[in-house]
Amino acid sequence: MLLAILVIYFEVGSTDYQVLAVADISETRQRILWLGFFLSFAVKVPMIPFHIWLPEAHVEASLAGSIILAGILLKLAGYGFLRYSIGILPDASVFFTPLVYSLAVISIIYSSFTTLRQIDLKKIIAYSSVGHMNITLLGLFSNTIQGIEGSLILMLAHGVVSPALFICVVILYDRYHTRLLKYYRGLTLHMPVWSVMFFLFTLGNIAVPLSANFVGEFMTFTGAYQQNPVLTVLGEQHLEHKVDI
Repeated sequence: MLLAILVIYFEVGSTDYQVLAVADISETRQRILWLGFFLSFAVKVPMIPFHIWLPEAHVEASLAGSIILAGILLKLAGYGFLRYSIGILPDASVFFTPLVYSLAVISIIYSSFTTLRQIDLKKIIAYSSVGHMNITLLGLFSNTIQGIEGSLILMLAHGVVSPALFICVVILYDRYHTRLLKYYRGLTLHMPVWSVMFFLFTLGNIAVPLSANFVGEFMTFTGAYQQNPVLTVLGEQHLEHKVDI
């Protein structure tokens, strides 16, 4: 990413965003620079096959680390795509939109099925975050107002719900010293307030109606459908898998 920024600087002669946004960069150079940005942002989203680090990072991280990672750091990739890839390199973004859509849909479906197989609560939330963040990419590259605004809403909602779920998991871990699902029984009787909060945040995570996640996903898929109906329908299957969780 740093190398791509240096190339843009030598090409345009400035690092001012307002200048870069209107700079005349040839389409060939845009594509090369776009790939450089894409590799760095794809790791941060994360997209398949660059996703392996996220579940392990969440499992090994402390509560503060998980909150910062889920609430802030994962959103940097979406911000980078919006400000750099789409804002400065628009022609290349349009050219590579099929690539982004294909990888995003593969990531959504793969992470959904992988989430169903997990027994560690932190890994369940981590893999579901992979799916959510890839849904935002569908909206960002839809080239529609609904899709981009929906992606922003979904990122904000996920930045609240996901850290809240990690807090709930750590509360359980402090009492049970395990995160494995099969050891949890009768929590509603002993922790009624926690159960209500966990249930509400889970509803938000699966994007039930009236939640901000639902609004974000609905607008994102609405915009993405205008760009590529087939891949959007495949990506929407992620909603059914989340409900099964």
